[in-house]
Amino acid sequence: MSCNCNCNKIQPAVITPTLAAGSVASPYFVLVNITQRLCFPTCVEQNAPVFNPLFSLKGVAQVATGQYVATIHVEGIISYVRCHGGCNCTKQQPLSQDFTVPIASATAPTVTITQGAAVNTVAANGCQECSRSFVSETPLTITVA
Repeated sequence: MSCNCNCNKIQPAVITPTLAAGSVASPYFVLVNITQRLCFPTCVEQNAPVFNPLFSLKGVAQVATGQYVATIHVEGIISYVRCHGGCNCTKQQPLSQDFTVPIASATAPTVTITQGAAVNTVAANGCQECSRSFVSETPLTITVA
């Protein structure tokens, strides 16, 4: 059974792409960290949220001579079980957001993206049993031609 998230307003995720050390030529290896506040707390130790994001290239724009920005879209549903059994169903929270990655290229680049498997967890301070801090990391390979 599924229950939609009943938040009045879902806060935007914080999306941080990080270029891997040593990745200096195409294809570039980037780890994308997505941190999202969940509508309801979920258990830290059990039932890691399920999130299989899909990444797609929206476009590439020139911002200066030899400098471009690739706009990447991430979309998916975060499914999780509410902490302390407040609801006898899985909560679902959508995530649909854009982020950018800078690209240096002498000419207008052709960019392709390949994604790896997402790793999901719940972050908490100290001995907390429940948390609303969801974290997902997905490796991307960005090819610039």
